Amino acid sequence: MAGHTGAGKTSLALQLAQSAADNPNHHILFCSLEMKGWELTTRLFCEMNGVNYSSLKKGIFPENFRMLNEKFEEYLTSIDFEIYEYGYNFEQIVEILKTGYKGTKPDIIFIDFIQQIEWMSFKDERIALTEYIRKLTELAKTQNIGIVIVSQLRRLPAGAKYDRDPDLIDLKGSGALEQMSSKVIFTYGVEEGKTVKHYIHLAKNRQGETIKREVIFKGWMYKFEEIELTEKEQTFVKDIEKTFR
Repeated sequence: MAGHTGAGKTSLALQLAQSAADNPNHHILFCSLEMKGWELTTRLFCEMNGVNYSSLKKGIFPENFRMLNEKFEEYLTSIDFEIYEYGYNFEQIVEILKTGYKGTKPDIIFIDFIQQIEWMSFKDERIALTEYIRKLTELAKTQNIGIVIVSQLRRLPAGAKYDRDPDLIDLKGSGALEQMSSKVIFTYGVEEGKTVKHYIHLAKNRQGETIKREVIFKGWMYKFEEIELTEKEQTFVKDIEKTFR
């Protein structure tokens, strides 16, 4: 899952993780390599309750905040959704599985975001990314665990066409991101006059066709919402929901 800074890739990953965690049989692990756990939890609270994130951080609370917070805490205790603030190398992922999941395992691991991993010991970021992704792929296959990797898109060089849609070649850091992924999803916005239209694009799909569709992104509460779907898009959404449920 990839996008430029501010494109909403963490928001989309968090929504998918929460959607998957709503299934009581699912164990969800979210490794945040950039943001603190409390930041993600606050975002989740705002997304679920329609609360302005910036206002909340400034101490401006809605009148019914106490009731919303109590329901949110009750909801969190009812799902198996763990947030860890590390996973910077594969050994840390293994350690989380050993210490945090005794007798079970996560069904899906989210890693946000891949360019934050440790790479100095490899002396080359591309080699480090390739090795990390290779080990994650092996883990997914041998343990039957879904892996969702959040990635940055590379900065376009001077003179490049900036108004085009993201492409697989824009994945930052390593060709392994494209080669080893079963699916690649882009999230991005396109300026049209004074407005910005937001899109989610399934650009690679080993199990079926690719598709791009417009969505609504409410950045103030970090939430993506659907707009009226065509029959083809409804099929796409159902396929994605099957993956995460």
